[in-house]
Amino acid sequence: MPTSDWPAISARFNLRTPDGHCLHVRQCGPDSGEPWLVLHGGPGSGCTPSMAAWFDPLRHRAVLPDQRGAGGSRPAGTLRRNTVTALLADLEQLRIALGIERWGVVGGSWGAALALAYADRFPDAVSALVLRGAFLTGFDDVQALFNARGAGRDLLQSVDGRAEGFPAARGRLLFATDMLQLGTTVQKLNIATAWQRAEHRLLGLRPPVRRQTWQQRMAPVRKYRLQAHYLYRRAGLGKAALLRAATRIGARGLPVTLLHGQEDKVCRPGNALRLSAAIPHARLVWVPGGHLAEGEMARALGAAIRASAWSVGV
Repeated sequence: MPTSDWPAISARFNLRTPDGHCLHVRQCGPDSGEPWLVLHGGPGSGCTPSMAAWFDPLRHRAVLPDQRGAGGSRPAGTLRRNTVTALLADLEQLRIALGIERWGVVGGSWGAALALAYADRFPDAVSALVLRGAFLTGFDDVQALFNARGAGRDLLQSVDGRAEGFPAARGRLLFATDMLQLGTTVQKLNIATAWQRAEHRLLGLRPPVRRQTWQQRMAPVRKYRLQAHYLYRRAGLGKAALLRAATRIGARGLPVTLLHGQEDKVCRPGNALRLSAAIPHARLVWVPGGHLAEGEMARALGAAIRASAWSVGV
């Protein structure tokens, strides 16, 4: 794909919500292109420029919002009025503000859960779903994340120094939420830095650089404050509710593609099987590799978006 063309036709803007949030939004591609909404994972991660590479810059209109408190959105890292209900309302406000009748939705990890909830809540707004490495927000999903071999256990250690299993994980998540919100600056940085290091190890990423600006050091505090907040509460959704939503989506015949890494250690491959059972007509694609949208997975995302484009209209 000619990704070098993106900077010339990209735009950034802020969307103010009625309750005081300001969402940072990137938009790539021509206004007349096939519209696609991109939902980032985390929660709390924000969109990245690399996500634009999944799209054809001459054919697609990609809209990449940072969710409440995430990425470039403000106030950064806040838990105030930060609920899944508010996130879904933000997406509808954004669609209406851009004059888009229906759009395809691409979501990865937590973004896949949010995409399912959005397509269920606003069925007339969604033309197709492409879901990567779906996170189903159940307590067992959180348990699997925290009890994963090696780095996964370190996520608990980052909170209080002990690597014990569920249900203790819930208490530590609540503690992390409180400390990342109310602790001293040193406590916040210690928890966030350890959590980030463990997550990078789990994902097979290099450790973050040691020398960082103050803004760079505080970014993980904001991210993991949101992540702990949502994980502890099952994101206000829960697995049973998401699977019921998936069943309703399946009954409507909405085009759905499920992509899942064969070696995904963050969101278990069983999640894709559960969604496939709830949406029998969905196309399930097993992709070599792990959880991240890179390499084979990035290419699979681009192919799935192009294959779904026939159903997406302005």
